[in-house]
Amino acid sequence: MITVQGRTIPWGTMDELVVAKARQHGDAVFATISGQPLTYHQLEFKSRVIAQNLVALGVAKGDRVATLMFNNVEQILMCFACARAGAVWVPLNAALRGDDLTYTIRDSGSVVLVTETECQPQFDQIDFPEKEVIKVFIVGDDPAPHQGFSFLLNEGCTAALPTCVPSDTGAILYTGGTTGLPKGVLLSQFSFILGGLRYRDVFMGQPGETHFSVLPLFHAGALHWALMGPYVADMSTVVDRSFSAKKYFARVRECGANIIDPFGAVVTLICQQPASELDTQHSVRVSIGVVHNLPDGIPELFQARFKIPMVSVYGLTEAGGNITSNRLGDHVPNSNGKAHGWAEMRIGDDDDLPLPAGAVGEILLRPTYPHMFMQGYHNAPEQTLQTMRNFWLHTGDLGYLDEGGNLFFSGRKAHMLRRRGENISAYEIEAVMGKHPAIAEVVIVGVRSEIGEDDVKAFIIPAPGAEIDCAELVKWTAERIAAFKVPRFFEIVEDFPRSATKREVERSKLKALSNDRAWDREKVMGRMSGQART
Repeated sequence: MITVQGRTIPWGTMDELVVAKARQHGDAVFATISGQPLTYHQLEFKSRVIAQNLVALGVAKGDRVATLMFNNVEQILMCFACARAGAVWVPLNAALRGDDLTYTIRDSGSVVLVTETECQPQFDQIDFPEKEVIKVFIVGDDPAPHQGFSFLLNEGCTAALPTCVPSDTGAILYTGGTTGLPKGVLLSQFSFILGGLRYRDVFMGQPGETHFSVLPLFHAGALHWALMGPYVADMSTVVDRSFSAKKYFARVRECGANIIDPFGAVVTLICQQPASELDTQHSVRVSIGVVHNLPDGIPELFQARFKIPMVSVYGLTEAGGNITSNRLGDHVPNSNGKAHGWAEMRIGDDDDLPLPAGAVGEILLRPTYPHMFMQGYHNAPEQTLQTMRNFWLHTGDLGYLDEGGNLFFSGRKAHMLRRRGENISAYEIEAVMGKHPAIAEVVIVGVRSEIGEDDVKAFIIPAPGAEIDCAELVKWTAERIAAFKVPRFFEIVEDFPRSATKREVERSKLKALSNDRAWDREKVMGRMSGQART
């Protein structure tokens, strides 16, 4: 047994956890996924049956089993079944197709795939060599040419399940791949349990409460907040298949939700709905917040309008989910709070040495408990060593600590560019330009300059009905930031390329575009006075 935060944890593996919870809660409903209920007992029984059938098929300990599904009960069953069979669960983004899907399945080396009717065509279009063909099971009607998922629910199988330990790899979660090919993050079985314990600790989840989510269950946030957190905390969870801004709070009221997790831009979309006398008629006591990229005032508007305190968090898949957070009643404005004993945290310079309070550097993390952080990147030992160099997890994120040790997120390291010897934060320019009334959304990237280093380029989505006057925008921006930060190139677009998982902007694709369609400030207006080292 492992002691965590002064408590002895009775379950080190997913098998031990699911057996204990079934004994404790029996036929009480644990989860309602896309309208389908699942009791604690059903989760234990069905996941055990599936695990036995996987073993009978020849799935050995350490083999990978992939799922390609939107939110449904079968996704949760496969999560626990794989762990109980000693297999490694690989939940694939249900939006993947073509080369992306081919690469991810091949990289994972999965021997079994469970998908659903809606996603089956995406897999069937892949032309795998015969030696790479894997066993496929379909959730839904007419699974031809594959077998139905019901095969895995055959109760006649009596195959013995292997013995597992907390350090056994439980899953490979593929990151969004915004800076290259997706990376498979290897996480232990105990990492998922720790994620549930952090949820209970940070959000004070209480037995009998209900969590509501619309996050996809192939996403690390959903797995820790909407699945493992409520499960460990003896709660129930309701996870819808899709998000509707118009119906969001109606669903919150229907579920009697006490904890919700509107993620990123979802908060903005909810706030854009017409105000209603029903806005405060709910049972929610706390909302989980990931809001550092939202327009000014949106988090405050959400909290004031719906009368819901928001707990801001920071974390990443490689660290096993959220690491830092504020606490109810102990909120530091604009910060992501502290690690509260769950990890060591440092703001490092280029040599990973600690920077003083207020200085911006890379956020470095180190686990406090065993099997908490990733075991590495699948099939990428060099990338693993680079990320874990000097015994710190390098997040690739920038931030600073205040005198009290609270973390303030400043942007991703990939958002930094260098122009004429000056380091520039794309995040900073975006925050300023995003306030212009004619701009709905702006993304800043560095493009190769003809004299070396970067020139600053702005990709802009205009506000509805607005027209962008680039010359006017230059003057407006120059009044608010240093001249050397004012973009040289401006390109008006309808949307940005975005990752399917988190809907993050794929900056690498924007950087790869030519400037043929861009408005060039230097050609039209010349170089600006006051620019650094021009």
